[in-house]
Amino acid sequence: MADRSNNKIRITVVTPYKTFLEEKVESVTLPALDGDIGIMAGHTPLVLALKPGIAMVRNGDEKRHFTVSEGYAEIGQHMILVVCNSAEWPEDINLRRMCESYKDSKESLMAANAIEDKRARDIALKELEQEAGRARARRKLIESYGTDHQRNRLSELREEYDWE
Repeated sequence: MADRSNNKIRITVVTPYKTFLEEKVESVTLPALDGDIGIMAGHTPLVLALKPGIAMVRNGDEKRHFTVSEGYAEIGQHMILVVCNSAEWPEDINLRRMCESYKDSKESLMAANAIEDKRARDIALKELEQEAGRARARRKLIESYGTDHQRNRLSELREEYDWE
């Protein structure tokens, strides 16, 4: 049997609170600012900015999905280092907190538009849009890869929070 370890790339995902993931995988997909990027062993070295979205790691037929927030990724030929503010597996997402966060960020976005100082308004809007982006990424993760129970609960909460 062929040695497949040379075909793997080590991914490490760190947040301010913990090392979220550290393992060798066959491929990784990350949500970059310019669109999703797929990475395998032997990739050209690169540093890229990440936006809130869904990341995926693959080993054979097994694919695992998780959210990442804004951050960056340093990519080498045999390693990926992701540094982001948060990363979550679908089973770790608190659905009510996610909906409340989205609702709060939408309300705050409307209030931020009334800030007279352009620089302060732009900073507030950028931070609030990132917060809303994190909530949207979590929602998409649950809708696409969550359990049936999570998807049903999310449907109930979307009505309660008027989240289209």
